[in-house]
Amino acid sequence: MKKLHDKYDNFTKALKRLNEANTAYKGHSENDIYQDALIKRFEFTFELAWKTLREFMSEQGYVANIPSPKGVLSLAYSESFIQDEDIWLNMLEDRNLTSHDYGRELSFAIADRISNQYCKELIQLSKFLSKEL
Repeated sequence: MKKLHDKYDNFTKALKRLNEANTAYKGHSENDIYQDALIKRFEFTFELAWKTLREFMSEQGYVANIPSPKGVLSLAYSESFIQDEDIWLNMLEDRNLTSHDYGRELSFAIADRISNQYCKELIQLSKFLSKEL
């Protein structure tokens, strides 16, 4: 259980930092530096989110080692731990894209999705997990 609490603590700290970046981004959405900061913080927050979710499901007795984020997200959706599988799969896709492409148009589109959709979903996961822990 300590491992799960540690992962959750790291996830919530990252989420707080992501929300700070999102607030700054909303005031300066055309500025590349704010976009880059939002995207980078999203990358590590998303990684912590799915890994925390995997640890939570393992503690609940689900398959202990689901190696891929897509497998974790599919199981989490089927068990109603997350509510919108499509958004989570889009997060995964955008997370993968940000690792390989930093074109301005793509960065703007991804930053917009992070700001307007993904942050809300990550907050929902944090609230769900806080009730369960």
